Order: sequence, then C-alpha cells, then structure tokens
Amino acid sequence: MLVYIIDGFNLIHKVSKLRNSNFPQKALIDYIYLNRFTGSKNNKVIIVFDGYMPAGLKRQEAGFEVLFGGDVSADELIKSKVSGIKQKSEVIVVSDDRQIKDFITAKGARSFGISDFMKKKTKQKTNEAEKDIDYSLQYEITQELRKSLLKKYEGE
Repeated sequence: MLVYIIDGFNLIHKVSKLRNSNFPQKALIDYIYLNRFTGSKNNKVIIVFDGYMPAGLKRQEAGFEVLFGGDVSADELIKSKVSGIKQKSEVIVVSDDRQIKDFITAKGARSFGISDFMKKKTKQKTNEAEKDIDYSLQYEITQELRKSLLKKYEGE
C-alpha cells in the first residue's frame, strides 16, 4: 500500500478549473478521486492544506484524509507526516516545493512534482485506451471475422 501525501494548495494553483472553483479544496478531492490519480483504492491518500478547514468539508472525504495546518504551515505538516511513517519507501509526496522535495528525498521517501503526478495518470489513461476495446466493437469484429472465415471455408 502506498501513502500519497499531497500538497493541496500547491496542486490547486496548477489546475485552472480547480483554482477557479468556489470551493477549491472539495473540487481538488473530487478531481483526484474521479481521475484516480493515486491508483488503487487501497492506497492511502492524505491531502494537506494551509490554514483552517472551511465549513462543509470533512476530515474524511471520498476515502481521503484531509488535514489543515491551522497555525502550522502545510509544509511543516507534510514533513511531520512523512517523519511519522515507518515505511518511507511507500510514501509519495506530491508537491512542487523544492524544500519539501529535498526533505522527502533525504528521508528516503519519493516525491512527484505536480506535472509529473498529472502526466503519470494521463499516460496511464492513454495506455488503457489503447488496450481497451469497447464490447460492442469486440462483437462487431468477431462477427466480421466469423463471416470472413465462413466465406473462406465455403469457397473451398
């Protein structure tokens, strides 16, 4: 099981439709959940924000743990979370913050920049699209192949 720790506002500021949302924290959670950026549902996801939790948001959203630093910066909260996890090799921190990335690497955890995190899923979706064939198309191909083979064998 991987543990994704995501710098919430860092990611929000990189995606215009999230940045322009009336409730960007909730929009981010939905965006990550719907696009399955963190892979398996068994992976743990922690989204960390600066400031205080707005009304209408829960500490657990769509299976994600949502943390607000309050008077502590999100960066410090991320560092604290990473330090508290024993299996550092299973931790992936998503942030473009250079100090966070350096800290994470020194601790033995992995980090993705925002664009790398987003590209990972885009590339995965592209590969899935290349592999998947719609069931109706599979049926049509099977029928055409069947017709072709029947003509071949009837002609012999």
